Amino acid sequence: MAFGRTKSNVNNELFHQRYSELSDEVRAKNKREDRLLDIRLKYYEREKNIRLNILRKEQHQLERRRSLLIEPLNRIYQDKRKQLIASLIAEKINLEPSIVQLSTPELFNLDLEPSSTLRESELIQPIPTDKSMKRKNVIRPHSAG
Repeated sequence: MAFGRTKSNVNNELFHQRYSELSDEVRAKNKREDRLLDIRLKYYEREKNIRLNILRKEQHQLERRRSLLIEPLNRIYQDKRKQLIASLIAEKINLEPSIVQLSTPELFNLDLEPSSTLRESELIQPIPTDKSMKRKNVIRPHSAG
C-alpha cells in the first residue's frame, strides 16, 4: 500500500510539476500578448491623436477662411440693403404724386349723366320690405323633396 501511496504521490508531483510548467508557459504567453496589445493600443492612440490634430488644424484653417469671408459678405449684404432701401424710397417718391392724383375728388364726381340709358326690364327690381305682402308658394328645386 505504501507503494500505491508513493505512486500516487509521484503522479501527483508530476501532475503538479507539469501544471506549474504549463501555467508558467501560459503566463509567459499571456505576458507577451499583453505587451503586444499594449503596443497596439499605444499605436492606435497615436494614430487617433495624429488624426485629431489634423482635423483640428483643418477646422482652424476653415474657421480662419470663414472669418475672412464673413466681413466682405456682410459689407455686400449691407450695400445691397442700402441700395434696395434707396430704390424703394425713390419709387415711393415717384408714386406719391400719382396716388394723390388718383385720390382727387374730381374722379369721384357722381353727378355725371350715364352715357347709355337702361331699359326698365334690365334694371334690378327692388326687394319689397313690406310684411303685409303675401308670399307665393314657390317650390325651389334644391328644397323639393
